[in-house]
Amino acid sequence: MLSHLVGCIDAWIPASVTIGMLWGLWTPVDGRRASRPIVGALAAGILGGIVIYVVALHQDTITAARACLYAAVGLTAIGNGALLFLPEKRSKIVCRIGWGGACLFTAALSAVTAFAFVAHVTEQSLSGIAVLNTELILNIGGLLAGIALVTVLIPLTAHVTVKSGRRMACACLLLVSALLVMHSGAEVLLALMRLDLLEPSRMRLSFVAKVTKYSSLFPYVQALVVLALSLVFFARRTAIAHDGLTGLRKAERRKVRSNSMAEMRWFMSALATVAIVLGTLLLYDLYGSRPPAISPPVRLTPDASGLIRIKLDEVKDGNLHRYAHVTDDGHVVRFFLINRFRGQNSIGVVYDACMLCGDQGYLQEKNEIICIACNVRIFIPSIGKAGGCNPIPLKHKVEGGDIVISREELDKGARYFTAVVSIGVKDPVTGKELNNLKAPYRYEYKGRTYFFESQESGEKFKQAPEAYVGEQQARYERVQGYRES
Repeated sequence: MLSHLVGCIDAWIPASVTIGMLWGLWTPVDGRRASRPIVGALAAGILGGIVIYVVALHQDTITAARACLYAAVGLTAIGNGALLFLPEKRSKIVCRIGWGGACLFTAALSAVTAFAFVAHVTEQSLSGIAVLNTELILNIGGLLAGIALVTVLIPLTAHVTVKSGRRMACACLLLVSALLVMHSGAEVLLALMRLDLLEPSRMRLSFVAKVTKYSSLFPYVQALVVLALSLVFFARRTAIAHDGLTGLRKAERRKVRSNSMAEMRWFMSALATVAIVLGTLLLYDLYGSRPPAISPPVRLTPDASGLIRIKLDEVKDGNLHRYAHVTDDGHVVRFFLINRFRGQNSIGVVYDACMLCGDQGYLQEKNEIICIACNVRIFIPSIGKAGGCNPIPLKHKVEGGDIVISREELDKGARYFTAVVSIGVKDPVTGKELNNLKAPYRYEYKGRTYFFESQESGEKFKQAPEAYVGEQQARYERVQGYRES
């Protein structure tokens, strides 16, 4: 639900804030708020964006259509920014020109927003299954809540824009327009390079990368712009003094108080909406979007006979117990144990990785084990069986009250994991002590990494590896899959 709510806010808040400011800035000469042109341009833009997406998807021209829409946004943003420097005196000609630019900008911005939003919704399924379920209801609720939030933001922004003064409103609109021009320019450049219409260069790629990196901050800027307008509106409001109401008639006093209360309601509504938007974005960025993390593994070291022993009584509670072993070349091999049937001593012993998804690991949720990489849920009694997204089985023995795992078996699983830690190693040719992460030369042999103090030493090893390390069993490569033997 949260991801769909944030996705809706991210997509629509630039359009909502910008359209609200346009609506507030270009009030006609007679003082009436002409909502019809803006609403019409908004509706036309949304409909046009959806139609363009459907046609582009059918014709396989998504990239080209996206580039054209963003180019239109950039050009109309620049044009509308130039119109802000027209004389402040609201003649009919100035208002008509302003309304024309505002409507074009609104239509282009709403079209590209609708295009991107529909693409986002179609790419992210609302539910993993095709029947009505809680996940589907929550995700639809998130979308509807997001749509309601950004819709309310338009009239709120328009009202505080009118009340905050033209100079403040123009400055905020220029800031928002500049961000839109930057984002549109990056999208157009990227699309042209993808279509091979523009040769990639270091400067172009750097510009696209930097704008893409910081684009996640743009919704925060939009929300803060509304907050700034609201605070200026609050500061500029006409405060009612008790002495000022004394000479007024009863009806006039009620009218003044009513207007004052109405202005406070506008201010509080804008403040509450901004708080909800910022709170939702922060909640998602600081918590909701963070990938799930595995519990820190307990690092175990084999005894003198090369065996790791784990007491059955320590792992029979039905919870996931995660451990790690560091190989002689620094690979961190994670594995976990879990009792598959409560009340029995049926312990599943597996590597904390799978052949399909790699080594991101697994989490436990009640009676299921969840693969972090693909979110597949695995029934706990099936832990220890090979195949699918199940964790890779780890050979072991049960001796008395202990689970016994050999160093050799753990060493075979080193190629399933990518993490490497700093350890002391020896050059197999010269015997010199080295650090595995700082060794000047290294060579991989039978799935193991050997470290050397010089290239000369490494070349000697390459010529006759067995002379230095003897006959060794090769580690399994991930592409070879799990093997019983």
